[in-house]
Amino acid sequence: MFAHFFEGLQTALSLANILSLSFGALIGIIVGILPGLGPMVGMVVLLPFTFALPPDIALSLLLGVFCGGYFGGAVPAVLMRTPGVPSSLVTSFDGFPLTQKGEAQTALSAALVGSFGGGVISVIILVFLAPMLAHVAASFGPPEYFAAGLFGVVLVVMAYRERLMQGVLLLGLGLLFATVGIDGPTLCPRFCFGTLGMQNGLAIAPVCLGLFGIGQTLLLVERKILQTDTMNLSRNTLDFSKLIVGIKYWATLVRSGVIGTFLGLLPGAGSILASFISYDTAKKLSKKPEKFGKGTPEGCIASEAGNNAVPAGAMIPLLTLGIPGDALSAVLLGVFTINGIYPGPLLLVKEPVLINSLYVSMFLINVVSFVMLALWLKPFSMIVKIPTKLLAVVIMCVSLVGIYAMNTRVFDAGVAIVMGVLGYILLRLKWPVVNLVVGIVLGEILEGRLRESLSLGDGSPLIFFERPITVFILILTAATIFIPLVKDRMRDRRGKKAEVGA
Repeated sequence: MFAHFFEGLQTALSLANILSLSFGALIGIIVGILPGLGPMVGMVVLLPFTFALPPDIALSLLLGVFCGGYFGGAVPAVLMRTPGVPSSLVTSFDGFPLTQKGEAQTALSAALVGSFGGGVISVIILVFLAPMLAHVAASFGPPEYFAAGLFGVVLVVMAYRERLMQGVLLLGLGLLFATVGIDGPTLCPRFCFGTLGMQNGLAIAPVCLGLFGIGQTLLLVERKILQTDTMNLSRNTLDFSKLIVGIKYWATLVRSGVIGTFLGLLPGAGSILASFISYDTAKKLSKKPEKFGKGTPEGCIASEAGNNAVPAGAMIPLLTLGIPGDALSAVLLGVFTINGIYPGPLLLVKEPVLINSLYVSMFLINVVSFVMLALWLKPFSMIVKIPTKLLAVVIMCVSLVGIYAMNTRVFDAGVAIVMGVLGYILLRLKWPVVNLVVGIVLGEILEGRLRESLSLGDGSPLIFFERPITVFILILTAATIFIPLVKDRMRDRRGKKAEVGA
């Protein structure tokens, strides 16, 4: 065990890995600071280039973007009340009022301490919890995996239940896209329409890059990123004397990091929910709750610790069950599978060096992101002045070059463009695009496990009701559907009664 850890540590501390995660963190901070982009865009743009890299280097690069994006998102939220990533909206509740009081350095210090603390806490939980969950999952068979995949799909849909019909429609479309190509067991072409390029199916790289990379940049052309011409910063670097604020609110930091990690475990929950719940919990348990919303460092710490704990939390079901909980995890799953590595309970046994290297790399990413932002705070803040149209053109060109270079197929570039137009329309309509990506990624997993399960049961679906773990997961899935819907119905009825009474 210790031999694997030290070998993983040596791999993580190699020059190539350090450069990879540092570059990833740099890109992540940049796309995180730019409102309207976020880590997803950075990850999908770099995704085609990672297929030529060793798996540990590729994963470090993308995880750097993943984690660095949440670090960067706090900067415009504090300085301009314009969140770089959606989850940093909560940070602006207290960060911007502090900036208006002339305490921007205090707010930024609190946000960075929260980001770093939440990230480190989540990595520690990942190290201890992943082996435990993998041990439980080692007894899983095809029926259990199918039930777990179904549970993940339902959680993603219910996370966006305010747009339930659109979410279900996009999930179905994603599951349909997952069937395109030659069917492995039967060798039958499905939805190929006589096109040779379609026989290989729709790869996750061009689909994700189109939906999020090209789609988001098309959306950016319509909007102005910069909301203000002023940057209320007294110095180029962070004021390190303000970092003491983290010690004062250490309980809030730890609590929010734990909340964010466990919400990251749930498919579809995401960093937005983690940020809101961490902030709300901190407010309820605070000695001075009246200061929340008016400018308190505690609010910044709670919000940032919550959302920065999500990446490591999302890695737990990905590594142990092979089930991505969101689009970002789906991109990481693509890196695993392209290298012939299939996440699941045996991954921690088969690839102990890679797993330990990932643990150390995630810790180093948090350190590097913190140091970068602390030392180059003002230069990073000025990134918002980049012209939107120039930024959009560069991102689209790099995206298409990367997709073509991956397999030298014009068809993949065409898929990315078509998906980009579709992504633009869906993002413009504010439909939950995540459901489409999760449907594509989990579609193949669900179909394969369903076939294996029915084969075990000689074609009978009763196989799912003869195994206790499967039954438990299916009951949990049903409860996940009905309980929120019943609560929403009851809330609507109470609201109507209140309106009638008024």
